[in-house]
Amino acid sequence: MTLPSLALVNGLLAMVRSGVPITLAIYWAQAPPDAAMPYVVFYPDAGIKSSFERDVLNNAPTDLRYQLTAVGGSPDQAAWAHDKVAGVLLTGVPTVAGRRVWPAIQEASQPVRRDDTSVATWLATSQWLSRSD
Repeated sequence: MTLPSLALVNGLLAMVRSGVPITLAIYWAQAPPDAAMPYVVFYPDAGIKSSFERDVLNNAPTDLRYQLTAVGGSPDQAAWAHDKVAGVLLTGVPTVAGRRVWPAIQEASQPVRRDDTSVATWLATSQWLSRSD
């Protein structure tokens, strides 16, 4: 993961954690086995220079794509957790020292569904883009 991407991930996590109810845990890449539902796991990629926004000197902002997976004990609980995080992402912009950050863009989502490995676990997922320079 590039240094600008790491700073953006940390900024996004801090913004989301401060904007959701204290009872909603936000994790990076994995939740502990004993995590209480509902919770949301943030899966970021490594970040790359944008292939669409390059200037004549080949400078470009960093594109960071990530998936949110909200986990709940019911479809309603998974959707509630996802909506809380999505609301923060859609209305806020994280602060990252020394970088300009654009508002997040939701690129895709899937219907709420039952987890394949557990009948008592439901998932709500979406994919996002955040950009910074």
